[in-house]
Amino acid sequence: MHQIYKRDRGDMADGSRIRELRTRRGLLQRELAEMAGVTESAVRNYELGLRTPRPQHLKAIARALEVDPASLVDYGVDTARDALEVLFRLEEGFGATPEADDGGARVAVDPAAPGAQKLDAAVRAWAAMRARRDSGEISEEEYLDWKRGFGE
Repeated sequence: MHQIYKRDRGDMADGSRIRELRTRRGLLQRELAEMAGVTESAVRNYELGLRTPRPQHLKAIARALEVDPASLVDYGVDTARDALEVLFRLEEGFGATPEADDGGARVAVDPAAPGAQKLDAAVRAWAAMRARRDSGEISEEEYLDWKRGFGE
């Protein structure tokens, strides 16, 4: 039996992300359901936030949408305090550090910190793609697709 969707769980699929990606891909709920091997009513309930997909269904939906399953998860980062907690955890686990000057505040990744090499490479890839978007080399949609599919 499916679990009831709870907004305070950080490991639940975010139905609005499923809906956004499905519609951007030009798919009907029925089509996504067929591609993912679930029922149309399941997709509808996921998108409405009434239910959450089981892990295997989340993976199948992500595969059908051509995104990494992590891009469909609601991590519960709704406030500045929530975001700060994420940054604190990046500091603890990956050596991220805050930097501030007159130009603003930012987070830096020290590639020499234990466990930080992959994060450093990922942030560098993100910076490169964002620069391509900002220069007009790629569209906003291509940028969003890259973000959702990163790590597949």
